[in-house]
Amino acid sequence: MLNTQSRPVWVDIKPHNLVHNAQVIRALCPNAQLMAVIKADGYGHGILEVAGALESADSFGVNSIDDVKRLHAAGIHKPCNLFAPHITLETLSFCAEHQCRPTIYDHSHFNLLDTWGASEPSKALEVWLKVDTGMGRLGFAPEEVSAVLQRLKNCMGVKGIHLMSHLASADDINNDLNIRQLEQFAQFDDLADIQSRSFLNSAGVVGFPKSAYDCIRPGLMLYGVSPSAHIDTKTLGLKPAMNFNSRVISIKTIKSGHGVGYSSRFVAPEDMRIAVVAVGYGDGYPRHAPTGTPVWLNGETVSLLGRVSMDMLVVDLRSLDAADIQTSVGDVVQLWGDKNPVEGVAAQCGTIAYELTCGILPRVERCIS
Repeated sequence: MLNTQSRPVWVDIKPHNLVHNAQVIRALCPNAQLMAVIKADGYGHGILEVAGALESADSFGVNSIDDVKRLHAAGIHKPCNLFAPHITLETLSFCAEHQCRPTIYDHSHFNLLDTWGASEPSKALEVWLKVDTGMGRLGFAPEEVSAVLQRLKNCMGVKGIHLMSHLASADDINNDLNIRQLEQFAQFDDLADIQSRSFLNSAGVVGFPKSAYDCIRPGLMLYGVSPSAHIDTKTLGLKPAMNFNSRVISIKTIKSGHGVGYSSRFVAPEDMRIAVVAVGYGDGYPRHAPTGTPVWLNGETVSLLGRVSMDMLVVDLRSLDAADIQTSVGDVVQLWGDKNPVEGVAAQCGTIAYELTCGILPRVERCIS
């Protein structure tokens, strides 16, 4: 589908690359089920588009029942796992009706399960029990697990228990915390009455595939982005599922000493040509991107200049001019994607790829290719 909006800013989503990336991930952990993480609107790619492409996944990982309702409204009914739901009686009833497994991560959930189970004795849930092995966020401490497990077994509303934890530093494979977390989780290998175990996110799949257990939970890798600074996307065999594009709307020459953008954060060191591109922080491009952030134009990487505006940014044409590469109004610019990896843009901006892909705003048209 082609961009049809009057503003030349669009995201090109590539479902075939999502399929490819899922195959790459399965090859790394061939004996584990694949729970495709599609929360945050499919990491900014569109939850319905992503779910439709990933029919081969064994289940989906989402954040709330609102995500599940969107999937069901579109006719997508694959089992879903709720990572951090706000647990209420409504949540539990919905999960029982719609093949969802909520995550139990707080003591307040037990009374809710008891109340719901008493009111709906013919229904019962499978749940995830979350263990905090080192993330310091949601979950029960390892020393609580035995008692918590027994408490869950006694809940009328529970018919099956699955065990999960989450790696805090897997993107840094040499971080000692990884080994400590793996060891913490391994102490539960012999627990009875656990139906399945899950520990690895994308970075964990790359760094610790032998600890795949029964189910892996890749997110970032599905979208063709490396989860680790130690290994790039091409080495992993992944293909970006998103190209964020715009077009050149003006080309001009500025004199030496002339400023570019608000506050003149960049001042021309010589007479030089620049191109104005129709994209800005109002579209989700990061305002804090510094001069030098890579942008792809006419087969080459050029540099962002000055401060990003709401609807525009400026790039340096000197390298293209030096190579005698013609630039014209209307030329396509890739902010990130298969020619300009989002990991590199994120690193230049002092952030992570997740924030960039999730941050594209609704006024940007999503196109499927």
